[in-house]
Amino acid sequence: MILGITSSTLLDSLLFVFGGLGIFLYGINIMGDSLKDLAGNKLQMIIEKSTNTPLKGILVGAMLTAVLQSSSGTTALTVGLVRSGLMTLPQAIGIIMGANIGTTVTSFIIGLKIQEYSLIFVGIGAILIFFFNRRSIRDLGKVILGFGMLFFGLQLMESGLGYVIETYEEQVTQLFSYFSKIPVLGLLVGSLITAVVQSSSATIGILQTLYNTGKISLLGALPILIGCNIGTTITAVFASIGGNTEAKRTAVVHAMFNIIGALLFMILLRWAYVPLMEVIDSGMSGLLGSHSAMTIAIAHMIFNFTTTAILFWFIKQMVWVANKVVKAKESPTHVLEEELLTELLDYKLIKESPALAITFIGKCINFMGDRVVDYYNLASSYALREDPNSLELADKYEESLDLFDKRIHDYLIFLTLEKLHDDEVMTVSKYLDVIKDFERIGDHCSNIMEFFNERYQRKLELSLDSIQDLEQMFNTVKIMVLNSTKAIKDFDLEAARIVEEVEPKVDTLETVLHERHNHRIEDGTCTYSNSDYYVELLSNLERVGDHCKNVADKVISKTA
Repeated sequence: MILGITSSTLLDSLLFVFGGLGIFLYGINIMGDSLKDLAGNKLQMIIEKSTNTPLKGILVGAMLTAVLQSSSGTTALTVGLVRSGLMTLPQAIGIIMGANIGTTVTSFIIGLKIQEYSLIFVGIGAILIFFFNRRSIRDLGKVILGFGMLFFGLQLMESGLGYVIETYEEQVTQLFSYFSKIPVLGLLVGSLITAVVQSSSATIGILQTLYNTGKISLLGALPILIGCNIGTTITAVFASIGGNTEAKRTAVVHAMFNIIGALLFMILLRWAYVPLMEVIDSGMSGLLGSHSAMTIAIAHMIFNFTTTAILFWFIKQMVWVANKVVKAKESPTHVLEEELLTELLDYKLIKESPALAITFIGKCINFMGDRVVDYYNLASSYALREDPNSLELADKYEESLDLFDKRIHDYLIFLTLEKLHDDEVMTVSKYLDVIKDFERIGDHCSNIMEFFNERYQRKLELSLDSIQDLEQMFNTVKIMVLNSTKAIKDFDLEAARIVEEVEPKVDTLETVLHERHNHRIEDGTCTYSNSDYYVELLSNLERVGDHCKNVADKVISKTA
């Protein structure tokens, strides 16, 4: 009965069940999104700093899922984390294991007997949302509103299911008895329902409501509970279709973990736990009350903790199987970079977690910085030795940097449309400047390649002094290129200061080498035909140094 309203027909009961399920799912969604907003940059810091081992990954996965209120959502984020280089596949397995532990939080919340106060929470949440302007208070209001909606949805489902059970008691009792006699049937039902509604929390919520009626035994409920963990892997499998190798391997590991755990417990239920079920059932009933929803929550916790404790020791084997099942494909560099950008720059993530989106942008910029270093090294090498293959590679590097610049720029602009914290706004602004500097360094490298290509085609000779001067200039600027990319990658203040120290030397060196070049023209050791391109070459190298200094300045200002 909800506010004096009861379901009196089968149609009413179905409307209560489906409507309640909708409110339940929406409540979880609001609560999860708002908790993410409250976590803010702390969520980003936890992911970046605390995933260097599988054990820490388990803790992070549990915390993430408790915040997101969705193990499927955590798994989807994990795919991006692996692809971005924030964690390895073994660490991702830790996240997945932790996600299964974290999802037990929802079932514990549902087990609390506070449904009667659900509308009070809805009212408090609404007041905080509509009568306060402070963002953190409004986010807290959304968390409380979602919490209340979760329980209100459960009330509606309970009312609808109650009518069905009372009206069709004989048939319902017979159906539930099948789950006790044929556990595989319950496993399939739990898997199917979870796959359809895309939420194990929703399926477990329904199961807890049914268990409260006393019409289904613990032995009948457990296979359904175990099936929920299999059904939730469908989301990751669907998300990996058409994705890259790492995405598919992550989905394989997720499915493998949950299926192995389910099979282990189904074997135990069939051969070892049947005599013990009555003892456990009666023990929990004595402690928590007859057919308490908290019994299902505890059983869910035991299942996930035990599965994690067992399979934690087989992480290497699961990685090996995933690598065998999903073979790595050889792809051209530009195809790999296109996949990388598509994977990392997920526009859905901007809405879900701007802080995490900024983290992924940082990883894209790191890859862009690596490509800058590659291109500069290629230009330096080509300046001293002709290699026809270098021209083709230079075109690919230029195309790659242009691709990074455009895709990251568009993503950053889209990100600015969201409500960001002040430090996030500053980071976005700095990143916009950095990608432009990196792109301009690529343009100067292209100019250098063109200068030396012309030299080789026209067979222009440089004096030994000219070559030595160029080597000195290239090597000095290289220090700036290497340290500027390192500075932005690690926010390394020491590397940034090295760039600032070297930059005046590059300016001075350009002037000195220009004067020495003029002297060589005057004494005839260098021809006039080499003059213009040599001066432009020095100018391009000096401008590369300027752009490196710009990048270093962004790091220094951020860490100041």
